Amino acid sequence: MIRKDIHAVITGDLVDSTAISKDYHEVLFRIADDIQKYQLSDFKFDIYRGDSFQALVSDPNKSLLISIIMRSGLRRYSNGSSISDAWDARVSVGIGKITSDPNGKLGQLIGEAFVRSGRGLEPMKKEGLRLRITTGEEQIDREFESTCPLADHIISRWTTSQSEAIYLSLLKGITQKEIGEELKQTQRVVSKRLESGNLESLSNFFNRFKEIIEWKFSN
Repeated sequence: MIRKDIHAVITGDLVDSTAISKDYHEVLFRIADDIQKYQLSDFKFDIYRGDSFQALVSDPNKSLLISIIMRSGLRRYSNGSSISDAWDARVSVGIGKITSDPNGKLGQLIGEAFVRSGRGLEPMKKEGLRLRITTGEEQIDREFESTCPLADHIISRWTTSQSEAIYLSLLKGITQKEIGEELKQTQRVVSKRLESGNLESLSNFFNRFKEIIEWKFSN
């Protein structure tokens, strides 16, 4: 079991936010509300500096999943249907201690998870990266440095139609039939979207991520 003082912080910023015509604030808060409803009731989220956002995840095991839910949600609500039209964000996950009361306001919290998340995001634009995980353990972080770009390669190629099916699958954990009913599509169409989006490969990454985090931060 992961120690109670260990949390994950997600810091992100939108890619090419000046080219987005719709209200992305509304979309980000809609995604955050979905996460609170279906994944983590105490999920804390806020937007700052216009196109940047931050979230506190009380269960570090879910931080990678929630990060990708956020990215798939952004891509789902994009204008247009092509990959080039899709909204996206650079996302940095920092895992570690929170030294202040985690029940306080997000902007007032401090701890190594915030430091790792913020520092991880700073060079990502220059490096061309959109996913980073930092734990403070060099060997673990090096493993994530090699796997995150592979995951990002998959995510960055999702169309809006693939993203809406993947979003519902990751967010709610529902069946392909149920996704189809919600999207008014056949199960076959949903299956093709999930398969072409390489969701199974990401599922393997989620499992490996949980193993590592449990090993690093367990009692």
